Amino acid sequence: MTKFRALYVSLLASILCIAIYATPSHAQFACLPTCDLADGEFLALAAMGLSTSNNRNAEFQITSASISETFEIGIFDGDGSGTNWDVNNEPFVVLEYSLYADPEGNGTGNSFLVARWSSNGAFGDNIGEPMPTDEWFTRVLSNIPQARTADGTYSYRLEMENLNPDAVGLNGYKVRTDGAIFIPAGAAFNYVAPPRAQKDFETLFPNIDITDPACFDMNRPGGFCDPFTDPSCCLNPTLYTGEWSFCFMVPDDLDTLDIWDGDFDFGSASFDDQGNCIVPDNVNLDTDDQNTPIPLPDWAIGTDAITQSASIPTDPADDNFCNPLSTRPPSVIYNLVGPGGVSYMNTNPSGNIEWELFNISTLPFDPNLYDIHVDDIPGGLWCVETFGNDMQNLNSLRLPFAAIGVDDNGEPVVEPPVDLPIPSLNQWGVLALAVILGIVGFMAIRRKKVAA
Repeated sequence: MTKFRALYVSLLASILCIAIYATPSHAQFACLPTCDLADGEFLALAAMGLSTSNNRNAEFQITSASISETFEIGIFDGDGSGTNWDVNNEPFVVLEYSLYADPEGNGTGNSFLVARWSSNGAFGDNIGEPMPTDEWFTRVLSNIPQARTADGTYSYRLEMENLNPDAVGLNGYKVRTDGAIFIPAGAAFNYVAPPRAQKDFETLFPNIDITDPACFDMNRPGGFCDPFTDPSCCLNPTLYTGEWSFCFMVPDDLDTLDIWDGDFDFGSASFDDQGNCIVPDNVNLDTDDQNTPIPLPDWAIGTDAITQSASIPTDPADDNFCNPLSTRPPSVIYNLVGPGGVSYMNTNPSGNIEWELFNISTLPFDPNLYDIHVDDIPGGLWCVETFGNDMQNLNSLRLPFAAIGVDDNGEPVVEPPVDLPIPSLNQWGVLALAVILGIVGFMAIRRKKVAA
């Protein structure tokens, strides 16, 4: 019996060692809008006093793998203090972050409150601990039965509410999880590059030096040197490109694909011969969009959004060459890109504080209903790829399907990762022990057979 016990103990120890290693690691993250802390790209929750097309609350769906015991949530620059990456005046934007179990994955399931946090540390599980500015606020939480979905994964809803809706400002932030993260289908959201503090500008412009007259001179129109005509200008290079991408999965057999863009401020400005800033300069102008329904769509009622029209002038003027620091040419436009690289361009998106509809359809073409007729809308990954988004200009989107978080390489993370990581040195030791114990067990079995 002693030999049998030794054999059983050996095999059991081997199995336990392998099981310890098989516990998934939470090293990879899915982020919105990106994981890069130096690209200047942020989501934003705006207050009513700022006058935007979308100043409602924000929400996210977070999923965790069925084999994960815990999951991590991170919020970057969630403080809203008006220092880094925020545009706030007193009263400051104060945010409440609430995490709910959501096993249906659509906000209508279980309303079990898992955790709550406050941007200023006034309540929640971070009382007295305001969320840090320009840093990650993170929490590792246990997966709970109330969040278990029908397929065995875990699903949660993260809701962000501004408790000072009349504040004049916005809070720029990023969110991440070691599972997968989405902006729910049909939920309007804001995005912006909102540098505020000196450190923010130094991050986006590594060569900036406002003490150098060649870089900044109050007597020069626009103050800064012109990065578009002067390659040596201190604004070159910049880490903020003005290019954004938001992707979503489209099912098969769809006949119409609708994209809503809000407050893009399409409409350029530039200097005249006397150095005066002309707004608008009539180079690019927002026009009345023929197929956008009037009045406001139901989901925009209650915001500062106005009825769609020819919105002139815009505020701020897009592609504003009076402000070389913020300008990212061309005037903001976007492509709707589908599987295989098929692409459809919107060359005249929304103007000031309005929503415009851009769509493609396989139905008989009617310019009062559709922008572009297509023969097919293939199922798969589609992306809205915008470019020419100026800094400090808040834009909004509303997608028909959930916007997908991306990894460090900018690739969409559709499912919570469950792949095992490359073992660390400690984990290699555990694996070596498992192999040794396995060999011991195998040899014991062989000796038993020989003895028999």
